[in-house]
Amino acid sequence: MKIVSNTSPLIFLTKVDRLDFLSSCQLTIPEEVFEEINEWEKIDAERCLNLKSWISKNKIAIKKVNILNSLPQSMGKGEKAAISLALKEGVNAVFIDEKKGRIAAKALGLSPIGTIAVVKQQLIEKKTTAKECRQLILELVKKGYRI
Repeated sequence: MKIVSNTSPLIFLTKVDRLDFLSSCQLTIPEEVFEEINEWEKIDAERCLNLKSWISKNKIAIKKVNILNSLPQSMGKGEKAAISLALKEGVNAVFIDEKKGRIAAKALGLSPIGTIAVVKQQLIEKKTTAKECRQLILELVKKGYRI
């Protein structure tokens, strides 16, 4: 599945060591998201390097995009860039957790997918158990994820 990703889902899956959950996705990220990942290095250098290595190893495309002026100013730069890139590239799915971004994506005809949905999909595909799924969600919350 083709999907454009925002920053926070990538960071949270990195925090719980589950970037492998994205192995079936053809992921693209805007330059703004990669810049935000670079900023995260100041907070958690080791995990940031793991994420950047994963991006490189999996040949994740990093693309430049002109951000749509019609998106709410209250949204973050990464969310606006991810939505703009998805629309530009004709990609229907956007990996985004933030409520404002999800609402804007839906309003523009995109399908937002959150981190929890990715975890749940692993359960649906029987790649994880219900117990492991619950543990992962609890771990995400412990690491700062807000549901």
